[in-house]
This record gives sequence, structure tokens and C-alpha cells, in this order.
Amino acid sequence: MADEMSMGKPQCGGGKEEGEYDLPLHTVGLFLVMGASIFGAGFPVAAKKISWLKVPEKVFFACKHFGTGVLVATAFVHLLPTAFGSLSDPCLPDLFTDDYPPMPGAIMMASLFSLFVIELWMNEKMGGHSHGGAKGFEASMTPEQMARMAGINAPPRPPRASQDSYDTIAFEKKMAQAMENEVYGAPVQNPFGGEMDQMNSASEMPPWFVVFYEQYVRQRLEMLSLIKASGVPAPKQQEVVVATAPMFDVEGQTVDPMVYKRMSMNITLLEGGILFHSVFVGMTVSITIEGFVILLVAILFHQMFEGLGLGSRIAAVPYPKGSWKPWLLVIAFGTTAPIGQAIGLIARNTYDPNSAFGLIIVGIFNAISSGLLIYAATVDLLAEDFLSEEAQHSLTKKDKISAFCWVLTGAAGMSIVGAFA
Repeated sequence: MADEMSMGKPQCGGGKEEGEYDLPLHTVGLFLVMGASIFGAGFPVAAKKISWLKVPEKVFFACKHFGTGVLVATAFVHLLPTAFGSLSDPCLPDLFTDDYPPMPGAIMMASLFSLFVIELWMNEKMGGHSHGGAKGFEASMTPEQMARMAGINAPPRPPRASQDSYDTIAFEKKMAQAMENEVYGAPVQNPFGGEMDQMNSASEMPPWFVVFYEQYVRQRLEMLSLIKASGVPAPKQQEVVVATAPMFDVEGQTVDPMVYKRMSMNITLLEGGILFHSVFVGMTVSITIEGFVILLVAILFHQMFEGLGLGSRIAAVPYPKGSWKPWLLVIAFGTTAPIGQAIGLIARNTYDPNSAFGLIIVGIFNAISSGLLIYAATVDLLAEDFLSEEAQHSLTKKDKISAFCWVLTGAAGMSIVGAFA
């Protein structure tokens, strides 16, 4: 016991691999990872944006739910164990090993709650969230289209009132004139400016009600005139909402600007959670010597699966025709891991992943990423795709079973890859 106490904590670092570093092979690996990442994330986007590819909707359906399973497994199988493993290394300060060992879980929980607060704010500003529908291709449907798809006959929208209906005094005068014409048998005109066939027939109201209403209109007009003459501000008129120019996606469908803004922000947050750890994945590949080929193959599948899951969600966002944002998101994902590989190539002789700095940085960022992905994958993706009201209308029982099978397939595939990467 005394010997153990005298030894103290083990020294961090010093775990640099022995062997000859194959720079050309690692450089080729960088471009392979970039190609796999861009292909995985770009295929669903290209299939949606490029009309001549004519990818069936079933492919989007499979990619979307397969990708959900991949993201769930990435959080639980890849990121969370790595975070706990890095921050529980016995060489780290007592804060991580003795004083508060569940530090990775606390960091993960903090990032999860942070994303929840962001979505709570978004919900207050923009309304409920949406991620492209349960099938992955009805993101830009109008409420009437969704109602027809669900077998519901949506009631017709009421006609808009004319501008005169917002002018109280003019409106009351027209109502008084209409009632006077009705009492004396003159043709009745619509107070809103158009003809009303329903009022052409004789009024069925009793005479006392007509007299009472005429007196009410007259007194109201006198009161408004007095208010205007005294300089007191008149009651605020009903605000007229001016419709903005409609937005159209690549398929020519009308897109609600608020829905687009909300979905665009959601996909940005989702990608942010993925990009956090991609840099360290790339650095790990570049500094590996022993077993590099096996690790590279595993990372290629990892990036392709993860890119497929992210790309299917990017494709579901109804970006306007000609928008560069989806391609920017694809390129950002496709180049983040290679950037990490480039950093690893440059710093391969100085960077030690087993140093205290390396362990803490990797552990903290993986914990943050796991919290973001766990929330996004379970709340924004799984719950939205299977439990939302939209899913109840758009997915049959067979569709739900098929979708969940794809989720399990994606999770199983990524879990297998997690054993090697």
C-alpha cells in the first residue's frame, strides 16, 4: 500500500506508437475519407435536387430512417464510450477520476439541455418544429395537401374582407345605409362593396330591432366623431397582415418561410453536433500506425453511414431553388474529418492523444457531441417520425414497421463499425 501511495498518479502521454509512418498511405486515406463523406452526405441531396436522377421515394424513405439509426448508434456506441474512456484515464487530475467521475455524463446532459433551450426558444418564435415529414418527401406540402393525404376534407378558407372592412366609420356608415335601404324598400347592397343575394329578400327582423340598431349605429358614429374632434387617438384598427412573396422549393411547391427557417436551423444544429467529433476522428486516423488499414476501412463506413443519415435530413429541408446552403452543409461534413486528418499529418510528431490535454479535449468534445446527437436523434428524429400527429396521418402500420426496421438496420450497422473505429 505504501508503495502504491508513493508511486502517485501515472504519467500521461508517452504512448506514441512505434513503427515506420507511411505518409503516402495516410495521404491517400485523407482523400478516401473525403470522398466517402461527400458521397454519403451528397447522394440524398443530389437525388432530391437533380431531377434526371429520378430516385424513387422509397429510397428516400429508407435513407432517412437508416440514417436515424446511424445517428443514434453514433451517440451511444461511438461518442459516449469514448468520452468516458478519455476522461476517466487515471493519469488525469482528481477532478475527473476521484472527485467527480461522472463528469462526461454531466457534460452530455448540459449539452442536451442547451439544445432543448434553443429549440424551446425556436418554438416560441416560430412554432412547432418539423423535419421534413415522416416519409422524408412531404416536407413542403401545404396543410390542405396533408389533409387530403390523410383522407380529411379540409374546409374552404373564408373569403377575405375588403379593405373597407378595416375602416370602422366607413363600415358603420355603409351598414346604416344598408339598413335604411332595407326599411324603405330600396335595393340592398353589400356593406363590403359587393352585392349580397341573401339580403335581397325582405328582412325578417322585427321593426323594434331595426330601430334599436339604427340608434346604436347613429350613437356610435357620434361618439367616434367626438373622439376624433377632441384629438384623442381613435381605437387601433385591426392590423392588416401583408403577405410576403411566396417561396418555392426545387419541386415548385409553395414553402412556408417560417417552416423553412425552422427546419434550416434544426439541420444546422444537428450537423453541428456531428462536426464536433469529426475533427478528432480524422486526427485519430492520421496518427495511427499499427492497424491503420483496418481503422481506415472502418472510418470510411463510419463517414458514409453518418453522411447518409445527415444528407437525408438535409434533402428534406425545402430549400429554395438554386440555394447553395444544402451543398455547403454537405461540403462542411465532407471536409471536417479530412481537415482533422490534415492536422494529424502535420502534428504527427508533436501531438500525443494520450497526453492530458489530448484526453481532456477529446473527452469533452465527444461528451458535448453525444448530448447533442442523443437529443436530436431521439426527440427531433425518432419521436417526430413515429409519434407526431403528422406521422399518424401519413404512415400506415406497414410503413411504421418498415421504417423502424430501417432504423434498427442503421443502428446495427453503425454499432458493428463502432467495434473497429
